[in-house]
Amino acid sequence: MEDWSRASWFVVFAGIADAYLWGFDVDRRWRLRHGNPARGSLAILPMRRRAARASLEDAVWIADCLAFDHDAPVGVSPSASNRGTRFPHQPVISLSGHDAADWYFDNLLGAFAVAAEIRFGASYCVRYGLEEDRAPGTDFSTRFAGREALVSLYAMACRQADVMTEFLCLYRILEAADQGNGTSFAAAHLDSLAKHDFGVLRVIPHGRPDEWRNAFDVYRQRALDEMDRLRGARALTPEGIASHLSGLRNSLAHGRTATRVADFGPDVEEVAAALPIVKLLARMAIEP
Repeated sequence: MEDWSRASWFVVFAGIADAYLWGFDVDRRWRLRHGNPARGSLAILPMRRRAARASLEDAVWIADCLAFDHDAPVGVSPSASNRGTRFPHQPVISLSGHDAADWYFDNLLGAFAVAAEIRFGASYCVRYGLEEDRAPGTDFSTRFAGREALVSLYAMACRQADVMTEFLCLYRILEAADQGNGTSFAAAHLDSLAKHDFGVLRVIPHGRPDEWRNAFDVYRQRALDEMDRLRGARALTPEGIASHLSGLRNSLAHGRTATRVADFGPDVEEVAAALPIVKLLARMAIEP
Protein backbone atom coordinates (compact mmCIF):
# COMPACT_ATOMS: atom_id res chain seq x y z
CA MET A 1 0.00 0.00 0.00
CA GLU A 2 1.42 3.36 -1.02
CA ASP A 3 1.65 6.15 1.55
CA TRP A 4 -0.08 8.95 -0.36
CA SER A 5 0.75 11.45 2.39
CA ARG A 6 4.30 11.31 1.02
CA ALA A 7 3.20 12.85 -2.29
CA SER A 8 3.87 16.57 -2.56
CA TRP A 9 3.72 16.82 -6.37
CA PHE A 10 2.05 15.15 -9.31
CA VAL A 11 3.27 15.04 -12.90
CA VAL A 12 0.42 15.43 -15.39
CA PHE A 13 0.52 14.11 -18.95
CA ALA A 14 -1.56 16.40 -21.16
CA GLY A 15 -3.36 14.45 -23.89
CA ILE A 16 -2.33 11.01 -22.65
CA ALA A 17 -4.39 7.91 -23.43
CA ASP A 18 -5.31 7.12 -19.82
CA ALA A 19 -5.94 3.44 -20.53
CA TYR A 20 -2.23 3.08 -21.27
CA LEU A 21 -1.04 4.90 -18.15
CA TRP A 22 0.69 2.94 -15.40
CA GLY A 23 3.18 3.52 -12.62
CA PHE A 24 6.94 3.20 -12.94
CA ASP A 25 10.11 4.09 -11.05
CA VAL A 26 12.36 7.04 -11.94
CA ASP A 27 16.04 7.76 -11.23
CA ARG A 28 16.16 4.97 -8.63
CA ARG A 29 14.70 7.55 -6.22
CA TRP A 30 11.04 8.00 -7.07
CA ARG A 31 7.94 5.90 -7.56
CA LEU A 32 5.40 7.38 -9.95
CA ARG A 33 1.99 5.98 -9.13
CA HIS A 34 -1.55 6.57 -10.33
CA GLY A 35 -2.98 9.72 -8.81
CA ASN A 36 -6.03 10.66 -10.82
CA PRO A 37 -5.83 8.59 -14.04
CA ALA A 38 -8.69 10.55 -15.64
CA ARG A 39 -6.31 13.51 -15.78
CA GLY A 40 -3.25 11.49 -16.71
CA SER A 41 -1.53 12.25 -13.39
CA LEU A 42 1.06 10.32 -11.42
CA ALA A 43 2.05 11.05 -7.83
CA ILE A 44 5.78 11.35 -7.12
CA LEU A 45 6.55 9.20 -4.08
CA PRO A 46 10.00 8.61 -2.53
CA MET A 47 11.21 5.03 -2.93
CA ARG A 48 12.84 4.99 0.50
CA ARG A 49 10.64 5.27 3.54
CA ARG A 50 12.61 7.99 5.31
CA ALA A 51 13.63 9.96 2.23
CA ALA A 52 12.44 13.53 1.78
CA ARG A 53 9.38 14.23 -0.31
CA ALA A 54 9.87 15.50 -3.85
CA SER A 55 10.63 19.20 -4.22
CA LEU A 56 9.32 21.39 -7.04
CA GLU A 57 12.75 21.07 -8.70
CA ASP A 58 12.51 17.27 -8.55
CA ALA A 59 9.02 17.34 -10.06
CA VAL A 60 10.02 19.70 -12.87
CA TRP A 61 13.02 17.53 -13.79
CA ILE A 62 10.83 14.44 -14.03
CA ALA A 63 8.20 16.34 -16.04
CA ASP A 64 10.88 17.63 -18.43
CA CYS A 65 12.19 14.11 -19.08
CA LEU A 66 8.68 12.78 -19.66
CA ALA A 67 8.04 15.68 -22.04
CA PHE A 68 11.14 14.81 -24.07
CA ASP A 69 10.30 11.11 -24.29
CA HIS A 70 6.74 11.84 -25.44
CA ASP A 71 7.27 15.09 -27.37
CA ALA A 72 4.33 16.39 -25.37
CA PRO A 73 3.56 19.08 -22.79
CA VAL A 74 3.92 17.54 -19.33
CA GLY A 75 3.13 19.68 -16.31
CA VAL A 76 3.23 19.50 -12.53
CA SER A 77 0.56 20.02 -9.92
CA PRO A 78 0.78 20.26 -6.11
CA SER A 79 -0.89 17.66 -3.93
CA ALA A 80 -3.62 18.61 -1.46
CA SER A 81 -1.10 18.29 1.36
CA ASN A 82 1.40 20.59 -0.31
CA ARG A 83 0.34 23.76 1.48
CA GLY A 84 1.93 27.10 0.75
CA THR A 85 2.58 26.43 -2.94
CA ARG A 86 3.34 29.64 -4.78
CA PHE A 87 2.79 30.49 -8.41
CA PRO A 88 4.79 33.04 -10.40
CA HIS A 89 2.24 34.83 -12.56
CA GLN A 90 -0.24 37.10 -10.81
CA PRO A 91 -3.48 37.87 -12.67
CA VAL A 92 -4.84 41.40 -12.91
CA ILE A 93 -7.40 40.57 -10.23
CA SER A 94 -5.26 39.31 -7.36
CA LEU A 95 -5.92 35.92 -5.82
CA SER A 96 -4.56 34.65 -2.55
CA GLY A 97 -4.24 31.50 -0.53
CA HIS A 98 -3.96 27.83 -1.48
CA ASP A 99 -6.96 28.07 -3.80
CA ALA A 100 -5.00 30.55 -5.90
CA ALA A 101 -2.25 27.98 -6.48
CA ASP A 102 -4.86 25.41 -7.50
CA TRP A 103 -6.38 27.95 -9.88
CA TYR A 104 -3.00 28.68 -11.45
CA PHE A 105 -1.93 25.08 -11.99
CA ASP A 106 -5.36 23.98 -13.22
CA ASN A 107 -5.39 26.69 -15.88
CA LEU A 108 -1.80 26.01 -16.89
CA LEU A 109 -2.51 22.29 -17.28
CA GLY A 110 -5.59 23.15 -19.33
CA ALA A 111 -3.39 25.15 -21.70
CA PHE A 112 -0.99 22.20 -21.99
CA ALA A 113 -3.90 19.93 -22.90
CA VAL A 114 -4.82 22.26 -25.74
CA ALA A 115 -1.19 22.26 -26.95
CA ALA A 116 -1.18 18.44 -26.94
CA GLU A 117 -4.41 18.30 -28.91
CA ILE A 118 -3.02 20.70 -31.51
CA ARG A 119 0.18 18.67 -31.76
CA PHE A 120 -1.31 15.17 -32.13
CA GLY A 121 -5.02 15.53 -32.90
CA ALA A 122 -5.39 12.37 -30.83
CA SER A 123 -4.02 10.68 -27.69
CA TYR A 124 -0.54 9.26 -27.18
CA CYS A 125 0.71 6.33 -25.08
CA VAL A 126 3.28 6.05 -22.33
CA ARG A 127 6.43 4.56 -23.89
CA TYR A 128 8.03 2.85 -20.89
CA GLY A 129 7.99 -0.91 -20.40
CA LEU A 130 7.09 -1.74 -24.01
CA GLU A 131 9.98 -3.90 -25.21
CA GLU A 132 8.54 -4.23 -28.72
CA ASP A 133 8.61 -0.43 -29.03
CA ARG A 134 12.29 -0.05 -28.03
CA ALA A 135 11.22 1.68 -24.85
CA PRO A 136 13.58 4.28 -23.36
CA GLY A 137 14.87 3.89 -19.81
CA THR A 138 13.64 5.86 -16.82
CA ASP A 139 16.98 6.33 -15.07
CA PHE A 140 16.92 9.87 -16.38
CA SER A 141 19.85 11.26 -14.39
CA THR A 142 22.20 8.68 -15.89
CA ARG A 143 20.65 8.69 -19.34
CA PHE A 144 20.80 12.48 -19.76
CA ALA A 145 23.97 13.14 -17.75
CA GLY A 146 25.62 16.29 -19.04
CA ARG A 147 22.60 17.19 -21.18
CA GLU A 148 20.12 18.14 -18.48
CA ALA A 149 19.76 21.73 -19.73
CA LEU A 150 19.01 20.49 -23.25
CA VAL A 151 16.23 18.27 -21.92
CA SER A 152 14.69 21.26 -20.16
CA LEU A 153 14.95 23.37 -23.32
CA TYR A 154 13.15 20.65 -25.25
CA ALA A 155 10.43 20.40 -22.61
CA MET A 156 9.86 24.15 -22.87
CA ALA A 157 9.38 23.76 -26.62
CA CYS A 158 6.88 20.95 -26.06
CA ARG A 159 4.68 23.23 -23.98
CA GLN A 160 4.14 25.69 -26.83
CA ALA A 161 0.93 25.73 -28.86
CA ASP A 162 2.36 28.18 -31.41
CA VAL A 163 4.51 26.76 -34.23
CA MET A 164 6.85 29.73 -34.38
CA THR A 165 7.55 29.72 -30.66
CA GLU A 166 8.16 25.98 -30.68
CA PHE A 167 10.61 26.35 -33.57
CA LEU A 168 12.50 29.10 -31.76
CA CYS A 169 12.66 27.08 -28.52
CA LEU A 170 13.91 23.99 -30.34
CA TYR A 171 16.53 25.91 -32.30
CA ARG A 172 18.18 26.94 -29.03
CA ILE A 173 19.16 23.28 -28.59
CA LEU A 174 21.08 23.34 -31.87
CA GLU A 175 22.85 26.49 -30.73
CA ALA A 176 23.74 24.82 -27.43
CA ALA A 177 24.95 21.70 -29.27
CA ASP A 178 27.62 23.53 -31.31
CA GLN A 179 28.03 26.54 -29.01
CA GLY A 180 27.40 28.77 -32.01
CA ASN A 181 24.53 29.61 -34.32
CA GLY A 182 23.46 25.97 -34.72
CA THR A 183 24.44 25.62 -38.38
CA SER A 184 27.52 23.45 -37.75
CA PHE A 185 25.54 20.86 -35.80
CA ALA A 186 22.65 20.90 -38.27
CA ALA A 187 24.84 20.52 -41.36
CA ALA A 188 26.80 17.66 -39.78
CA HIS A 189 23.69 15.66 -38.82
CA LEU A 190 21.14 16.26 -41.57
CA ASP A 191 22.27 13.22 -43.59
CA SER A 192 21.91 10.99 -40.49
CA LEU A 193 18.30 11.98 -39.94
CA ALA A 194 16.92 9.39 -42.36
CA LYS A 195 18.41 6.41 -40.48
CA HIS A 196 18.55 7.60 -36.87
CA ASP A 197 16.50 5.44 -34.48
CA PHE A 198 14.11 7.83 -32.74
CA GLY A 199 12.08 5.01 -31.17
CA VAL A 200 8.31 4.61 -31.12
CA LEU A 201 5.72 7.07 -29.79
CA ARG A 202 2.27 5.64 -30.38
CA VAL A 203 -0.47 8.14 -31.24
CA ILE A 204 -3.96 6.63 -31.20
CA PRO A 205 -7.00 8.07 -33.02
CA HIS A 206 -9.92 8.46 -30.64
CA GLY A 207 -11.83 5.18 -30.43
CA ARG A 208 -9.54 3.38 -32.91
CA PRO A 209 -6.61 1.88 -30.94
CA ASP A 210 -5.61 -0.47 -33.78
CA GLU A 211 -4.89 2.45 -36.10
CA TRP A 212 -2.02 3.96 -34.13
CA ARG A 213 0.86 5.76 -35.83
CA ASN A 214 4.43 6.35 -34.71
CA ALA A 215 4.76 10.12 -34.27
CA PHE A 216 8.53 9.97 -34.86
CA ASP A 217 8.02 8.27 -38.23
CA VAL A 218 5.57 11.00 -39.22
CA TYR A 219 8.08 13.69 -38.19
CA ARG A 220 10.85 11.94 -40.12
CA GLN A 221 8.82 11.71 -43.33
CA ARG A 222 7.79 15.35 -43.14
CA ALA A 223 11.39 16.37 -42.46
CA LEU A 224 12.70 14.34 -45.41
CA ASP A 225 10.01 15.75 -47.70
CA GLU A 226 10.98 19.31 -46.79
CA MET A 227 14.67 18.57 -47.24
CA ASP A 228 13.95 17.09 -50.69
CA ARG A 229 11.96 20.21 -51.56
CA LEU A 230 14.81 22.48 -50.50
CA ARG A 231 17.35 20.41 -52.44
CA GLY A 232 15.18 20.40 -55.56
CA ALA A 233 13.62 23.86 -55.59
CA ARG A 234 16.61 25.76 -54.24
CA ALA A 235 19.49 23.32 -54.88
CA LEU A 236 20.55 23.50 -51.23
CA THR A 237 23.37 21.39 -49.79
CA PRO A 238 23.30 20.31 -46.13
CA GLU A 239 25.15 23.52 -45.33
CA GLY A 240 22.55 25.46 -47.30
CA ILE A 241 19.67 23.79 -45.49
CA ALA A 242 21.37 24.55 -42.17
CA SER A 243 21.66 28.21 -43.20
CA HIS A 244 17.99 28.17 -44.21
CA LEU A 245 17.02 26.92 -40.73
CA SER A 246 19.20 29.58 -39.12
CA GLY A 247 17.58 32.22 -41.31
CA LEU A 248 14.14 31.15 -40.16
CA ARG A 249 15.33 31.38 -36.58
CA ASN A 250 16.65 34.91 -37.15
CA SER A 251 13.40 36.00 -38.77
CA LEU A 252 11.61 34.99 -35.57
CA ALA A 253 14.14 36.16 -33.00
CA HIS A 254 15.03 39.58 -34.43
CA GLY A 255 13.14 42.66 -35.50
CA ARG A 256 15.62 44.25 -37.88
CA THR A 257 15.30 42.71 -41.36
CA ALA A 258 13.33 39.85 -42.96
CA THR A 259 11.16 39.77 -39.88
CA ARG A 260 8.13 37.50 -39.73
CA VAL A 261 5.27 39.60 -38.52
CA ALA A 262 2.23 37.35 -39.07
CA ASP A 263 0.91 34.53 -36.92
CA PHE A 264 -0.95 32.98 -39.86
CA GLY A 265 -0.47 32.43 -43.59
CA PRO A 266 2.77 31.99 -45.56
CA ASP A 267 4.99 33.21 -42.72
CA VAL A 268 3.83 30.31 -40.58
CA GLU A 269 3.76 27.72 -43.38
CA GLU A 270 7.48 27.98 -44.11
CA VAL A 271 8.37 27.63 -40.44
CA ALA A 272 5.92 24.74 -39.96
CA ALA A 273 7.48 22.88 -42.90
CA ALA A 274 10.94 23.18 -41.32
CA LEU A 275 9.80 22.41 -37.76
CA PRO A 276 10.14 18.58 -38.06
CA ILE A 277 13.75 18.98 -39.23
CA VAL A 278 14.68 21.11 -36.23
CA LYS A 279 12.70 18.86 -33.88
CA LEU A 280 14.55 15.70 -34.93
CA LEU A 281 17.93 17.43 -34.95
CA ALA A 282 17.24 18.61 -31.39
CA ARG A 283 16.40 15.06 -30.35
CA MET A 284 19.66 13.85 -31.88
CA ALA A 285 21.56 16.47 -29.87
CA ILE A 286 19.96 15.28 -26.64
CA GLU A 287 20.10 11.53 -27.28
CA PRO A 288 22.74 10.73 -29.93
